Amino acid sequence: MSSIIKESLKTSGINYVGILLGAFFTLYLTPKYFPTEYNGLLRLLLEYSAIAAIYFHFGLPTLINKYYHRVHGELAIVKGFDFLVFICPLIVLTVFSVILSLYKAEVAQLISSKKNLDIIIKYLLFLIPLVVCNAYFFVFEAYSAMLGNITFINFFKNIILKLFNIFSVLLFVYTRRFELVLIVVSIGYVLSTVIVFFYILKLKNFKIDVTPSLDFLRKNNLLKDFVKFFLFLCLSNLTFFLLSKIDIFFVGKFTDLSNLAYYSTATYFVTLLLVPYSAVLNISFPRIAKSYAVGDINTLKELIVTNSIFGFVLALYVFIVIWTNLDIVYNYIPNGELYKSGKYIFLILSVGRLIDISIGSIGQLITISKWYFYTLFGSIIISVVSIVAGYLLTKNYGIIGAASSITVCVIISVLFQLGVAKVKIGITPYTSKILIVMVIMPVIVIICYMIDSVLGLSPVMFLAKIFLTTILYFYVVYRFKVSSEIVLIIDRMKSIILK
Repeated sequence: MSSIIKESLKTSGINYVGILLGAFFTLYLTPKYFPTEYNGLLRLLLEYSAIAAIYFHFGLPTLINKYYHRVHGELAIVKGFDFLVFICPLIVLTVFSVILSLYKAEVAQLISSKKNLDIIIKYLLFLIPLVVCNAYFFVFEAYSAMLGNITFINFFKNIILKLFNIFSVLLFVYTRRFELVLIVVSIGYVLSTVIVFFYILKLKNFKIDVTPSLDFLRKNNLLKDFVKFFLFLCLSNLTFFLLSKIDIFFVGKFTDLSNLAYYSTATYFVTLLLVPYSAVLNISFPRIAKSYAVGDINTLKELIVTNSIFGFVLALYVFIVIWTNLDIVYNYIPNGELYKSGKYIFLILSVGRLIDISIGSIGQLITISKWYFYTLFGSIIISVVSIVAGYLLTKNYGIIGAASSITVCVIISVLFQLGVAKVKIGITPYTSKILIVMVIMPVIVIICYMIDSVLGLSPVMFLAKIFLTTILYFYVVYRFKVSSEIVLIIDRMKSIILK
């Protein structure tokens, strides 16, 4: 079993513990104890903090992935690199904080409908600590991956932060003061960010030089390439926002906070598909970058294909489990009859995310290749489509329209990336074995629906369908050796059970 898959399994384990905590927070605590407008407001602040963080780190995580090995190689000059990583984001985030403080009402009008304007203005400044910490979490995660350890930061991001979220709701139950919720959540972000920072310093043996300098670019002959790539990232970040978060923007703008609560609950289920996929991407990126830099095409192709099939097989399994049990889940969510309107949001968004997951690390490969600027042309097209489609569909069809616009844009983006990878780099992520799981998926879904029609919806049927889905799905994956990595995992589990 490759080191990438081993590390991704450990990371996925932490992520799934975080998901259980997140499920308790998202599917039980907030629907039960928060009015829907407060639930929607909290989701809005958390989502927009993630959106703003992406812009205010200016693609620094990708810059770290691309240039770390080149800067820290033998005889290379590193002076100024730590200043870029640790100090530059703080300068930009300070400017953002000042602007938000001065123009609070104007920003609220930009992201909110008139119905919710007053409540958003009241709590908008809580965005500042959330944005700052989110930005540094992105940066620290990339830097930790280069140092060979992302488990620690994932523990804080996926477990500790969620524990603070849970505590904030329990505090609200006793005080009924929503500002205390945001204070506790903010404290959790700040403490976690500081602790992770000191952990990175420990990995570096507390050797850090934050002297302002461009020596790592000038003396390594990287300045021209760096500037060009940096400008590209600044432009491409716009497309990233439009593909991942613009639906939240339009839902908040054209509907209300209650609809945003229903929509965000549905998107929570979609994030479950991304857990194994995200872990593989984060861990494999350094190896992909290194293989491309040294021209090891065979290893590169193997990594791309392995990541694609491994991530897709697991994501499709998670989709089947969720979709066939979603009615049961909504029956047991507090006020589930209100949140159930998000069921088909999950389906629409999952189609796009599964297609995106199926190409694995292709996007990463293009980003670090000499063809990265080609994606800018695709970005312009996708940006226009996402704005027009998001505006028209959300305004006319509400949250269903918002989800549909995102899925359409994701599919366009995937097709463009596949074209660039095939024509310019000569790599495709797909193998014929991916069709096997595509065939078994509707069969399992039909069987589960037949069980529901005969035996009804109950917790017992919930567990029975998960058991049946797991056995059938992974039997097919194992029997036809769809993913060699998953076959190795099953073989190890068999040997442990037999012992």
